[in-house]
Amino acid sequence: MFIKFILKFIISIGLFVGLQQLIELKTHGFYLQKILATDLPYQARWETPALTSVEQSKIDELLSQPYRFIGAGSECFAFASDDGKAVIKFFKLDHARPVYLHRGIFFEDHSEFAATLSNHPLTRLCLPPLFNQALRRFLGMREFRIDRTFSSLKLAFDALKEETGLIYLHLNPTERFHKSLTIYDSCGIAHQVDLDTTKFFMQKKAIPFERHFALLKQKGEHDLAKASIDSLIDMILDRCKKGFADRDIATKNFGYIGTQAIEIDCGSFLKKEKIADPWIYKQELFYATLRLKRYFAKRYPEMVEHLEKRVHDEVCSQQP
Repeated sequence: MFIKFILKFIISIGLFVGLQQLIELKTHGFYLQKILATDLPYQARWETPALTSVEQSKIDELLSQPYRFIGAGSECFAFASDDGKAVIKFFKLDHARPVYLHRGIFFEDHSEFAATLSNHPLTRLCLPPLFNQALRRFLGMREFRIDRTFSSLKLAFDALKEETGLIYLHLNPTERFHKSLTIYDSCGIAHQVDLDTTKFFMQKKAIPFERHFALLKQKGEHDLAKASIDSLIDMILDRCKKGFADRDIATKNFGYIGTQAIEIDCGSFLKKEKIADPWIYKQELFYATLRLKRYFAKRYPEMVEHLEKRVHDEVCSQQP
């Protein structure tokens, strides 16, 4: 009898885990509660300038249509507008992310960030020292990652709009919209999102790096591919000359609007004045493009020579 019970228990757990994984795969981890957070109050340092009437009209037009799920990254869910002009990204703000428990308690101690952003009731619990430290590490990891992502986005919005295609940033509660946005998840289910209380940002819609070059190779448009490489190198140099570093340079984080390169991942920027020095940004360019070279060597070998020559010319150029 006991053995039957154990077998039923194991089978039940297996079915539950399997169903959970199936749902996760189908939905890409999205559900509405993940992007909602009432414990993150107003922060003056994340405030953006008031919109002009022209800017407000442009944003209202973009937000007057539905958006449909196109993917998820480490910190956001992304949805594209029906007219194909914009992408809106909502942050993963729930407490139940495994990364907070896994890294926060066992590997990285960011407990000093606990309660620096959040007024969640968990931050006010009185617990024994050991449990209190574990809770602070758990909450600190969440707030550390939120702070890092939001701070990067504010830097990008203030100084790197061209390099990122950023259109709008909404990190604080407002009374600007007075309406909800209709978004469709990967299963085609509609959800209503209150635009004034939800944290999000908007970018111009770009074609991901690998898809962009795959299409150009397929069409034999090598001149456009070379122009796209030039644009990417120029974008990296412009960002460096403005004094900003990127801690996560990867092909998946780049995209294209025509042949103009942008960074579609805006959560990895750091202000580093030294990177504007030619000696430093030339090193940044050299190491950043090593990954690109590996991609082209494997997928688009016709572009390797052009990439190498362009990088060589930039690295070896004499500054006036």
